[in-house]
Amino acid sequence: MREKEKRPIVALVLSGGGAKGAAQVGALKYIEELGIPVDFVCGTSIGGLVGGFYAMGYRAADLEELFRSQDWSVMLTDRIPSEYIPYTTKMDQATYLLTFPFHYPCSSDGSEVSYTLHDNRGRDLRSVSAERGGAGSLAASLPAGYAYGYNVNNLLSSMSVGYQDSISFAKLPLPFMCVAGDVVSARAKYWGNGSITTAMRSTMSIPGLFNPVRTHGMVLVDGGVRNNFPTDIAKAVGADYLIGIELSDASPEFSDINNIGDILGQFITMLGTDSFAKNVGKSDVFIKPSIGEYNMLSFNAEAVDSMLVRGYRAAEAQRAGLLAIRERTGRARPAAGPRATDISKTPVRITGIEFSGVSAKEAVRLARIAALDITAPLDKATIDAAMNRLQATGALESVTYSLYGNHEPYHLVFHCSPAPVHDFSLGLRADTEEGAAVLIGVGLGTRRLSGSKVDLRARIAQNLKFSAHYSLDMANLPTLNVTAAMERYRGHLADNGVRYDMAYRAHHEDFYLSGLDWTRLDIRAGVTNHGYIISPDTYFGKLLDSEHIPLVADYLGTYLRGNLYTLDNYYFPTRGISLSWRALYDFLSPTTREFSPILTGCLDFRAAIPAGKNLTFIPDLRLRTISHFGEEVIDGVSHTNFVGGMLPARCAEDQLPFFGLNDIVATGDYLIDAVATLRWNPLSSLYVSAMGGFLIHDNSIGALFSHPIFDTWALGAEAAYNTIAGPVRASFHWSNTQGWGAHLSFGFDF
Repeated sequence: MREKEKRPIVALVLSGGGAKGAAQVGALKYIEELGIPVDFVCGTSIGGLVGGFYAMGYRAADLEELFRSQDWSVMLTDRIPSEYIPYTTKMDQATYLLTFPFHYPCSSDGSEVSYTLHDNRGRDLRSVSAERGGAGSLAASLPAGYAYGYNVNNLLSSMSVGYQDSISFAKLPLPFMCVAGDVVSARAKYWGNGSITTAMRSTMSIPGLFNPVRTHGMVLVDGGVRNNFPTDIAKAVGADYLIGIELSDASPEFSDINNIGDILGQFITMLGTDSFAKNVGKSDVFIKPSIGEYNMLSFNAEAVDSMLVRGYRAAEAQRAGLLAIRERTGRARPAAGPRATDISKTPVRITGIEFSGVSAKEAVRLARIAALDITAPLDKATIDAAMNRLQATGALESVTYSLYGNHEPYHLVFHCSPAPVHDFSLGLRADTEEGAAVLIGVGLGTRRLSGSKVDLRARIAQNLKFSAHYSLDMANLPTLNVTAAMERYRGHLADNGVRYDMAYRAHHEDFYLSGLDWTRLDIRAGVTNHGYIISPDTYFGKLLDSEHIPLVADYLGTYLRGNLYTLDNYYFPTRGISLSWRALYDFLSPTTREFSPILTGCLDFRAAIPAGKNLTFIPDLRLRTISHFGEEVIDGVSHTNFVGGMLPARCAEDQLPFFGLNDIVATGDYLIDAVATLRWNPLSSLYVSAMGGFLIHDNSIGALFSHPIFDTWALGAEAAYNTIAGPVRASFHWSNTQGWGAHLSFGFDF
């Protein structure tokens, strides 16, 4: 710097502080207005983020727009928009409380290095996130933070185009350094060269919130744990004047430490106390915004607005000192190099697409999923959509991207880190219908992009169910599936006010084809063998036996089923639809001599329609039909319609729920179940609903529509609170057939 400048050197030093970095942007705005030259920037944590962007040519107005425009509730998570998530994944997320991935894949042949689809320039494409020791152990599979930093990485990559090669940070429009903390050596890592995005990502890797950055034998976390105010760096590079913008809080009182943001901020401050004490007095102009009521997670719009203003005022209070520096240095001149390209505003052309960290076969599959057009300029929205599709596969623990080169056309590289290939899942539920229930799931190979996958599930409760599912995913071809399941049901049926016990065991074995890559549509077609054994010791069994209805049945059939799902939330949707259908044609029964084919049809339509502020109207229509081709075969379970209770498929696979019936009832062959709900969301997680519904059923489809009789109608109300462990719901209802009833539940539905 001394060679470039014939005047005193001015360094800008930015401390850490999370969301409070907005105050630094406000201060920068005032510094720019005074025309103070800045020759070098260094920072830690959010100061490293702000400083890095500033060094790449962005000005205070650009950074103010960044703080105001980002949805930080998404930015600080790995959340992927629901439209990119496969249907089967959405259903699992709505079922399991916890999922633990385990066992990272190991490359046995060294093939998982890099693969180029279009143009290989021979760059070093080692993914810093993929370095991991003990990859095959269970401990290594445990999460290292609440979020990997997926959305933050996307932001960094989109705003640093033109400077993403491995470079000296002295070659940026403003020379730059930032600080991270190395957990391995317990020392500071001072970034002055390498990947600017890796440096900026590592300096703000808040322990517990973000995964650390692994690179070149180091495990890097937020630089505040070692040096939260790096004025010593600025002095070491030869700066004559230091302008420091420092965000730490005064020593907190007992009452000041309340939430995770307070605790994390104080934890980082505590670890970096010694270096901070040495560095804090070295600034020639010390700017200290008054933002004590905010913490490192105060990213809401009101807080950001306030901190921007307070940062500006804090810099304004140091006007005399700033003008004294300007008097010795003169006014600021334009930056030395071109500003980095922000592809959210300026699309860029590329020469090729490359995938690192995966095999050639996997790269071809990922390229098809990414679905990028190399011939068209790419912007942030287009690349983010591709990134969402890649991340939503579940096969990648992380995926980041780089646009290499210092001018167009750039070379696009996706850095892929494979996810653990297996997972263990746990679901918990309790309700007044069945008591407590536990769902255990073990997936073997289920997170691979392709190949063999096994999914084992056990539902342990009053009603038991065990299932095993094998699938063979062959990329361009439909997925082959084989499923076997056994279940035991014990409960009650109601008939004309009489309640009696029922118990049976059931099984089904399916072979079907599916397409698991679809996000909104799931279609399956296959053949099935299903049957049941009704207990003769129950009233239901004795009743069937007295009417010479077999207690044992087995059927062979073929089926087609599908699901179209666009709801924005499974339990408390505000928009979208869910449409499910199934047609089962049983053509053979080994247990019945004279069997005529039976066609069973099911249709379930649900929509969420915004109806005003915090109001959602939810119509729900369910149909079930049983059609006999030939002489009617009376069946105890498989070809009988059941309805009642709060959850579907608890009594039988196609049993329909109806909130107004406390007990399950058997109905005619043709059944319409309609419910309308008006839901109010007065608080963020509280939902209050009013419900009304009716049932119509008959053994003749003609009579069902020509002379409909509302056999059952009901009214009800529900209060629900959404928790991380699932909804807590309490409802009461009245129906014309079963009178008053109430229902309590906690946990996800299964």
